[in-house]
Amino acid sequence: MRALSLAQIAEMTNGRAKGAGQVDNVVIDSRRARAGSLFFALPGERVDGHQFVADVLALGGCAVVKEDTGHEGPVVEVADPLLALQDLAQAYLARYPVPVVAVTGSNGKTSTKDMIAQVLRSRYSVHATEGNMNNEIGVPLTVLGLEEHHEVLVAEMGMRGLGQIKRLAEICPPNIGVITNIGPVHLELLGGISNVAQAKGELLEAMDQTGIAVLNGDDPTVRGQARNFRGKIVYYGLDAANQVVAKGISMDGEGRPSCTVTFADEEVALRLKVPGVHHVWNACAALAVGLQFDVDLKEGAKALEQLTLLAMRLEVRRSPLGVVVVDDSYNASPASMKGALDTLAHMYCSGTRVAILGTMLELGEIAEESHFEVGRHAAECAQELIFIGEFAEVMREGAGRGAVFSSVDEFLADIPHFQDGDLVLVKASRGLHFERIAEHLLKGGA
Repeated sequence: MRALSLAQIAEMTNGRAKGAGQVDNVVIDSRRARAGSLFFALPGERVDGHQFVADVLALGGCAVVKEDTGHEGPVVEVADPLLALQDLAQAYLARYPVPVVAVTGSNGKTSTKDMIAQVLRSRYSVHATEGNMNNEIGVPLTVLGLEEHHEVLVAEMGMRGLGQIKRLAEICPPNIGVITNIGPVHLELLGGISNVAQAKGELLEAMDQTGIAVLNGDDPTVRGQARNFRGKIVYYGLDAANQVVAKGISMDGEGRPSCTVTFADEEVALRLKVPGVHHVWNACAALAVGLQFDVDLKEGAKALEQLTLLAMRLEVRRSPLGVVVVDDSYNASPASMKGALDTLAHMYCSGTRVAILGTMLELGEIAEESHFEVGRHAAECAQELIFIGEFAEVMREGAGRGAVFSSVDEFLADIPHFQDGDLVLVKASRGLHFERIAEHLLKGGA
């Protein structure tokens, strides 16, 4: 963050400065504060940040607090610290503008964001969202992490309801908007796929005719969102009707895809170090964004070949017993389940292909239908099927076969024996803690 005075912060947040000071970084966790930190005292589910303001001030930092909390300074008093954080980020980016690439979608946001940043770093100084800090707190913090040397910002934008991406795009106005796909996520809050599409489409609505939309052209719902977009559109995917097209996909023994990517008269071979056939789409999105910044396909592909992604996102590792474990226990949705199963089906396997699948959360009214379809697809991709959780019986019904367990604990208490050469996919929503299964297998258990 560029240095700002307490008076400047008060001006940007419509607050009132008490005392004086200068800050060069923003924190919401008092444990990360130091001299020069600006601490936002946000209310939390368990604790209120105002409890730690004195600790930050003692370290030589400053704080943004609610009005009339009794702190003498150096502080900025505001009506709402969260709104002040957002206002500060919006004003900061307006004062020190850089091109913004915003990424949203039902699946693949974080991986696509990381790939875009990787491609752009081949030519530019890039600041990007850390991990998946993509909400009403994470996006402002990302913006305020911009330093003087940064030339491009790549921001991931998530949502759990209508209007949220619209608000994030106000804080961090995009020049390029990327939509990876639109699928059934957070339906318990949104109520239906049409509302998911509407929520994701808020990203395109935030851009005028000077904006560029980079869209998954293989997803008809994404294409539908582009009907009223006034700017330039670049479609990517496997369909030949797209501008950036991947073809000839193959997988190595670790599940890492290779393909050929074309754009206009340019063609390049792409080999990824990350497992998962779905990363072909993510890579195409990144290459399409790179083209908008004059990074050609060859340069972009070379950058992507060096990228590794986060743990528990389709990691492939071998246990001491020789069992190959495909750990995708980070999260799950109907689309990501299908993608992981497709990866399992295309990977080399000298033993038995096994899918250990658990409940997909937050699907609302389509939960039963979605789990049935996952079970049916699993039967086409794996020889041995194990279903765990609330919808285990539904998945088995879709598959027509498979073992059923009510919980991870029940499964671990009676885990089957896997052998050298077996290929085992472990996938469920994060709340089921399927990483326990992956850890057990990778330690050589069963």
